[in-house]
Amino acid sequence: MTFFMKLLKSLVLIVSSSLILPGLSTRAVLAQGGPPLITDDPGTPGDGNWEINIAFTAEKRRTERSYETPILDINYGLGDRIQLKYEIPWLVLDERGDHTKDGIGNSVFGLKWRFFDQDTEGIDMSVYPQLKFNNSHSSVDRGLVDKGMEFVLPIQLQKSWGAISLNPELGYVFREYDEHKWIYGLAMGYQASSNLELLAEISGITGQDFEDDELVFNIGARWELSETRVLLISAGRSFRDSASGEPEFLLYTGIQLRF
Repeated sequence: MTFFMKLLKSLVLIVSSSLILPGLSTRAVLAQGGPPLITDDPGTPGDGNWEINIAFTAEKRRTERSYETPILDINYGLGDRIQLKYEIPWLVLDERGDHTKDGIGNSVFGLKWRFFDQDTEGIDMSVYPQLKFNNSHSSVDRGLVDKGMEFVLPIQLQKSWGAISLNPELGYVFREYDEHKWIYGLAMGYQASSNLELLAEISGITGQDFEDDELVFNIGARWELSETRVLLISAGRSFRDSASGEPEFLLYTGIQLRF
């Protein structure tokens, strides 16, 4: 199957899932962090609830384009304060001067624990350890993914004032075969209506010495199409110009299934 056929298949899956709807819902959309943003928030699905995000992502840099076609992100609520996560993408990489490559990406297992609630402590706060590991030696050998495991240890906070919420995140990435990294982000959400949330964020990654950093921004939205389906979309880019090698364009579009 060619790259364009895979891309078309992913887009059809996302759009068709969005259109098979029983009507609009009046229940409030979820808090601002998490898909379609890079920055995560302290929110969890709730006891016994599932959230499954099926998405297409694109990233364009000066010498390459990469895609997740699709990415599958499965989340389950274990009690009201704990979230279990499993994520896996199908990757496509188009590098200048090389042929297009595709293959399975890394798996991610995560466990989020929200240990403060805004209703009782005045602020939401969570810790969200995640383990990323290779699924395929072929994907490593062909440069689709980096070799080895990564362990991510971030903390998220959230504070709301009426329709506006702020959500910072800070974490450390332990890498098996490369330099460890810091990750950070600040997301903002505005509840424009009962079923529409507008989103914005800045998100970055930097080395242990806080050099060689990469900083991007995204704007997006969550549109609750029904009680079980939420449309997710965001787009952004680096603050720096294309000569820096940082992302010139970022895109996330997908559907969240809830049950």
